[in-house]
Amino acid sequence: MDYSKNIKSGYMRIQLFFFNFAYLYLLIILFTEKSILSTVLVDSITIYLITIASFMVILNKQIFYLNIPNLITNFRLVINIFILVMVLNINNYDKNLVLFLSLMSISLDGIDGYLSRRLRQTTEFGYVFDQEVDNFLILILCFSIVYNHDYNLYILLIPFYRYIFLLLIQLKIISKDPLPDSFFRKSICVVLISSLIACNHYNTTESLSALLYLSIILLTYSFIRDIVWLYRIKNV
Repeated sequence: MDYSKNIKSGYMRIQLFFFNFAYLYLLIILFTEKSILSTVLVDSITIYLITIASFMVILNKQIFYLNIPNLITNFRLVINIFILVMVLNINNYDKNLVLFLSLMSISLDGIDGYLSRRLRQTTEFGYVFDQEVDNFLILILCFSIVYNHDYNLYILLIPFYRYIFLLLIQLKIISKDPLPDSFFRKSICVVLISSLIACNHYNTTESLSALLYLSIILLTYSFIRDIVWLYRIKNV
């Protein structure tokens, strides 16, 4: 099958559905103890179906285009689903594995972006898909520190900033013009994700918690500043 072409038919989407589940199944078999394997597999099927259905809804208006960078992003999605499986069964998994796969996911994020530019395979679908997979990892990490380490519930609002932003565009309250590149915005996102990963792994270290809360404050500031900028652009 030529995955460099648009995925238009339902048959091809079904193939991708089972292809992704095979990836997830392999990860579970490799890293799950036999004593809890059946339970984890049942939970994983539910998580997988909910996750894939959510992505299908979010990407409904996008033409699926699986070139090399998007295939890497797709693999990141499967890794993220497995991270969520581990987070929900954290006592049965090595925390170092969660750390390793989280770092692998964000590393592959840099690789797929580089390849999309290097191979000139940048697409609108790839842009949206990449952002959604990034946001999914943030959601998982936020959920994990709340669910497993008793952090404040408001941390769960962080991954929904993106959808508040998109809703404001949809309601035509702010402009849909692209935001100018910002080193500050990118740096805060990197610090935030790094802090979330570190807080999941070293959850008893208070300095990391302080860094996480600081990055949340800075991210909120950046989010509000971008909204104000786009609001002014629309109403000029």
